[in-house]
Amino acid sequence: MITILPEVTQEVGVPRTLHVPFKLGRPCGEPFDFHTRKRVVLRLLDLTAKPSGTFEEFDA
Repeated sequence: MITILPEVTQEVGVPRTLHVPFKLGRPCGEPFDFHTRKRVVLRLLDLTAKPSGTFEEFDA
């Protein structure tokens, strides 16, 4: 899961979470910033191989 509000996400108990520093409504970054959006998606795919309970920060 991508989250902008990590406090809420941790309360829900999502198995794998990527916290991103973007604006609400833009979880993959700014429109047309394809480089950043690709990095977010690749990072999410990497999370699928990690154990349940993983919480990571995305460096923009």
